[in-house]
Amino acid sequence: MKASSGRLSQFYLLNSVESLSKHLVETELFSKASLYDFIGKYNMFVILPAFGSGEICVSAVNNRFTIVSKSKTVICTDKETVYQHLMRHEITQKYYVIKPLKMSRRYAQGHCRYLVTAHRKSASHAWTIRSYTEKMNTTNGRGIYRYFRHKIGNLSMLVAEKLGESFPTCHTIVVEIVYDMQMGIWIHDTKLHLPRSKWNQYLTLMTERSLKPFMPHTDLYTEATLHDFLLRYHEIIIKPCNGQSGLGIVQVSVNHDHSYEIHSGIKKKTIGTLEEAYHFIEENHLSERDYIIQQKLPLAMINGCPIDCRVIVQKVDSAWKTTGKIVKIAAEGFIVTNAAQGLVSLKDAIQYSNMRFRSIESLEAKIDEICIVAAGRLEENKTGIKIIGFDIGMTKRGGIGIIEGNGAPDLSMFHKLEDKKMYTAIKNIERGFFNAS
Repeated sequence: MKASSGRLSQFYLLNSVESLSKHLVETELFSKASLYDFIGKYNMFVILPAFGSGEICVSAVNNRFTIVSKSKTVICTDKETVYQHLMRHEITQKYYVIKPLKMSRRYAQGHCRYLVTAHRKSASHAWTIRSYTEKMNTTNGRGIYRYFRHKIGNLSMLVAEKLGESFPTCHTIVVEIVYDMQMGIWIHDTKLHLPRSKWNQYLTLMTERSLKPFMPHTDLYTEATLHDFLLRYHEIIIKPCNGQSGLGIVQVSVNHDHSYEIHSGIKKKTIGTLEEAYHFIEENHLSERDYIIQQKLPLAMINGCPIDCRVIVQKVDSAWKTTGKIVKIAAEGFIVTNAAQGLVSLKDAIQYSNMRFRSIESLEAKIDEICIVAAGRLEENKTGIKIIGFDIGMTKRGGIGIIEGNGAPDLSMFHKLEDKKMYTAIKNIERGFFNAS
């Protein structure tokens, strides 16, 4: 029988392994009875949706209950009020789980929580630890992490191996570890990143050595990675792991006066401090999903508007081939080209942009080479795909970067071209009517 990917099912799978069960915390389906039971047993616990992201933290001190979710804080004076508030304002899905937060008071702010990412090339490959991502930016937490790194890596590998047996199409698993010098090491949460996840896609492409120079630095989005990426790059992009059409993308930039500009759609807002910026983003731009943070490519521009190249690659006679290429010009004031004001050929884009001169032939050849190699890697990660649309960033210095790939690309932009030959060829291959040479 196929296993459910929900949190409670994952807990039961892990709890069946003795070496893992001792690192798990009590986990129950959320109900009024389980809430009251946890209030009686624990000073601090969390409520999580059975599927997806979002965390509601409840703590109790002297019969006062504090509920924290998405930077909102509510105080309640009795358990019935806690339940009523949760049901009216926080519970939006059918099923949730409830579990204690295994941290002492000293570490209750969460700076001893790491997201450990395990990845494998395919179901036939071994798991490896690819990333340790700190959730909050604190010196004490990093010092403790260095002490525990080997242990939490080994524990996360065991988690990935167990869950990977039941979910053979999942090749990226994120394990959230809670630890401190007093309480030991605990598995707080596990997340399955399926092939469509941008985090899984990034790790998949990074396993190909030849693609690494063309991959902008990417990590899971947390308060700590926001701090680290802005310190290093000064301009970053936040995007949902599972999203398309440019929805939910936020750009954050460091201004000369050390304030922070937050840009989403055509709206911009300046925030004085990084802490304030982080909370503003959490409250106003992020939904209950997982996000990645990415180094922003300094894209070439046409008349001050960023451009990138949409490249279509398709499986033709068992080989990947480039079948379409078009440059999108972002609408004025937008940071993404999904809101495109115009479509031009690559040749025209080079001519009219601020890109330093580069041979159109060499640029096209390099883009084709990168996309075909990338398609092969993504196919190994998810068999059966026949078409991929890559967004390729081009910098004003003539550099190239893979922004992302999409296994269900929007082809309407090719239909908008006056010359429909490219669109017709793509559709014919997709339908199996045409054999490209």
